[in-house]
Amino acid sequence: MLFLVQFLLSGIITGLLFPPFFLLPIGFIIYPFLFYLLNSKEYMSLSYPFHFLSGLLYGLGLLTILLVWIKEPFLLDSFTKKFSILSYLLIFYCSLYFGLSFLILKYFTNPISKFIILPVIFVANEILIANVVYGFPWISHSLILSSNPLAFSTIYFWGTYGLSYVTITFFLFPAIFLFCKNVKFKIILTIYFIVFIFISTSSILRSNKLDNVNVKKIKISLAQMNFSLNHKQNLDDLNVKYEKILDVIRENASDILIFAENNFPYLVKDNQEILSLQNNLQQNTHLIIGSTRKENDKFYNSLYSINNDTIHTFDKQILVPFGEFIPFRRFLKFMEIIAGSTDFALGEGQRIVGINDELNFIPAICYEIIFFWKLINDENNNADFIINLTNDSWFGQLSGPYQHFYLSRLRAAEFNKPLIRVSNNGISAAIDNYGNIIDYIELNKKEVKEINIQIPELKNNFIYYHRFIFYFFILLFLMGLFLNKKNDT
Repeated sequence: MLFLVQFLLSGIITGLLFPPFFLLPIGFIIYPFLFYLLNSKEYMSLSYPFHFLSGLLYGLGLLTILLVWIKEPFLLDSFTKKFSILSYLLIFYCSLYFGLSFLILKYFTNPISKFIILPVIFVANEILIANVVYGFPWISHSLILSSNPLAFSTIYFWGTYGLSYVTITFFLFPAIFLFCKNVKFKIILTIYFIVFIFISTSSILRSNKLDNVNVKKIKISLAQMNFSLNHKQNLDDLNVKYEKILDVIRENASDILIFAENNFPYLVKDNQEILSLQNNLQQNTHLIIGSTRKENDKFYNSLYSINNDTIHTFDKQILVPFGEFIPFRRFLKFMEIIAGSTDFALGEGQRIVGINDELNFIPAICYEIIFFWKLINDENNNADFIINLTNDSWFGQLSGPYQHFYLSRLRAAEFNKPLIRVSNNGISAAIDNYGNIIDYIELNKKEVKEINIQIPELKNNFIYYHRFIFYFFILLFLMGLFLNKKNDT
């Protein structure tokens, strides 16, 4: 029983490494302690089901802290409030993967092999959770270092999963000294020391911006309107929102003016509904705004890109289950208060939108930004920057909006592209291609902020090489198996 309590508490404490807490020093204590527990002779003598339960409780502790915001959409309406307990099914489901990982770790009886395997298994958790069923890439150890561009700059070279591995191993490093009398462990220590020197050097080179190039300079405006999520708004309420949007448009002379996801208050059935926005634009100002549109009896969560002459639409291609569509709708009618009575349709087409002949961007609506492997491809790899429209009002005010922001921030450094993020209630920000925050608007604040950003003409990145991290994980896993087998022999 003591082990179960220790693993549960370890998970809770691990959750404090993630945003918005960022209590990073405890990482050097909690990961070695977790390693110590996993190698305890008494614990190793216990059954496989007990190890699975230990991992399940560790996952429940961690994810209860990390995903504490998951119940917030249920709390927006008095009717769905009583069903908020159902939100914890996601926490329980994701915790099952930690139970499975602890089950696998029991097989490795050699501390050296377990040291090698533990970070790989935890990253494998991330990969499975991100891809099984609808996928939920929110759970990523890369978030732990996302507050410091120097620390997370390795994402440029190694990708999101590589950064997660580096993060776990970094905090696990003191565990080596628990077994420092072992000669083989000293060899492992030397190897990891060399690897981390290399990683640190690459981070410093990246952060020092040795790839300085010519830049395009543009002026953008972030319009954080902080509109209410009240579902019972009448036409007068919608008209008030519309007039507020028009006032901002009339007064703005930036190169690009950007509103948030679904800020346009009316359903768009054809472009006639938004012609007034186009007609009120100042000359040479480009407008980006989110809206719900209807076409051929299908509803789309859309981004509108508008200048004085043209209107372009991008439809969201990665939908939120139970938010934009309801699986098994006939059995979950009560969820319609949150997700609506009709499912949204998947968008099609290339994920790239032109501003003019010399400037274009990668659009990402809401939590599309966390599906990093689905955002960039041959067609848009040379895009100038990323625009993420979102409405984080659904996530409450504690951790959800911050985690979404930091997950978005990682994409800028990973893809080597500036990122412009506008959320209805915040956090809205302009982030350069190194992951540095140029400027931002605080959470739950109404503000229009004008920012000058620089778009590098050189857009080199390593995204096509990030897949090699999987071969590295396979190599480490095989090495762990070999050392473990040798130990048994």
